[in-house]
Amino acid sequence: MSFLNGAVLWLLLPLIAYVIKGKKQSLSQYLRWVVLALLIVAMARPALLESKSSKKVEAQSLIFALDLSRSMSAKDIKPSRRVASQESIKAFLKQNQNDQIALVGFTINPLLLSPPTTDHKLVALALENLNSDYILTKGTDLNRLFKKIAKFSDKEKKVVLFSDGGDEPISDELVELLEEEKIKVMVVAMATKEGSAIEKKDGTLVQDRAGNIVVSKLNSSLKKLTQNGGVFLPFDSVGSTVDSIDKWLEQQKGSETITKESRSYFELAFVPLLLAILLFFLSATRFSKKLLPLLLLIGIELQADEVFTKQTWGGHVEKLHIERSSFGFLDGYYLFQAYSAYRDGEYQESFKKVMSMKNRTFASELLLAHIYYKMKKYKEAKAILEGMRSKEPKLKQQLLYELGNCEAKLAYWDKAKEYYVKALQLGEDEDALYNLEFVLKQKKRHGFKLSAYNASQAKRTKDSSAKDSKTQKKKKGSSSKTESNSGANGAGSKSKNAVVKVVKKQDNSKSKRVMSSKAYDLINKGYIHEVKPW
Repeated sequence: MSFLNGAVLWLLLPLIAYVIKGKKQSLSQYLRWVVLALLIVAMARPALLESKSSKKVEAQSLIFALDLSRSMSAKDIKPSRRVASQESIKAFLKQNQNDQIALVGFTINPLLLSPPTTDHKLVALALENLNSDYILTKGTDLNRLFKKIAKFSDKEKKVVLFSDGGDEPISDELVELLEEEKIKVMVVAMATKEGSAIEKKDGTLVQDRAGNIVVSKLNSSLKKLTQNGGVFLPFDSVGSTVDSIDKWLEQQKGSETITKESRSYFELAFVPLLLAILLFFLSATRFSKKLLPLLLLIGIELQADEVFTKQTWGGHVEKLHIERSSFGFLDGYYLFQAYSAYRDGEYQESFKKVMSMKNRTFASELLLAHIYYKMKKYKEAKAILEGMRSKEPKLKQQLLYELGNCEAKLAYWDKAKEYYVKALQLGEDEDALYNLEFVLKQKKRHGFKLSAYNASQAKRTKDSSAKDSKTQKKKKGSSSKTESNSGANGAGSKSKNAVVKVVKKQDNSKSKRVMSSKAYDLINKGYIHEVKPW
């Protein structure tokens, strides 16, 4: 398998680093990160290579040489010499889909902007992404250009040169080089005989060392380049220039063919995409909460997302003894069933599933305590909580908080107060602080144990009713604190629901293949100070 857009996979590195070094998160949040990773993989376009073929087609190999010197910004040809040259090349690319094109840009140094290719979109992109601001060399050197072209592998090289020719006359040595290397040149003269001043970016005109304004004219000696079967063409318009290039190529056309390779792929992007949709569905629905016990069945340890929500607890009970036996293979399955029944309010069924486990883990014991509480068996719930131990501060705080709720439920105000105080000593907890204030008020009001105290009696008191109402609104309006734990080693933590925002990147620009700084370094190679920087 290969990736047709493999560079996209680099985006996985910061994502993996963030998840590894970040804080422990809920199962739903982890699933969303996995969804993002799968989408990145899908964007990389995984594919299987089915076949590879090559065929010969009748087409010609052509080299476009584009002058990038400062004089090409002159406007005696509208909108400018350089822009008109670029537009002519683009128009030719659209009309000639089979020809193999190479693009060379040059000042005093030549640079291969696009290697020989039949993919004309790549050549067009190279043209669009040229930035003259990064080109320090401003002069013209045709000798170096054609020495570069002479290294091309074609036996007979056809060149379309867009240039004003600079100020230097064409030497006889250059003409001999063209004959020896069988280089045929069609010169598209990108300047007028009258010439034009050269305007800088700041609006001023280019001057020579004597302070005289430089006027760039057509170098008439360019015609010498066409002695070996070439053509000299003064630029008139984009359309006529393209037609003239076509006619010249027709005259040069023989039995020339080029080999085009094609590969057939079977794209697999739909696989990570479908998996991403499925996992996103699980992370956004209650099914994600049922996924944790299922993963526990195969020994995967993850943090549950809102396995339990804090409730008002209470009660004083005797300690229960829980027998432990050998590990049961179906314990994970029973725990999964117990979670499902608990969320559906079927506490008796959830109790049966937990009791079916051969080896009850920390997660199952905590679930059993919650089941007893829901069944109003506060003594049994407290007995389980008292038998649970953990070295993790957050989990110890959770157990102390719930033990305080058990005491408060049966109106043992002093013991409830002790548990809440111990819980608050381990860290801030709004619920524990609120319940502590409630217990202190009840202790001051009653001063003794009310064995028959329950929620309905509390509502008869104005203050209690107001507090209960406030508690309900608080729970509905705010993110509920979660109590989660790992079934394998008893580690767990409380956390508030996290909200993952997907921020769409605003990008008004089109996707472009920008030339690297290395490319401009090659153009500017050897630059110090030019005698004639135009």
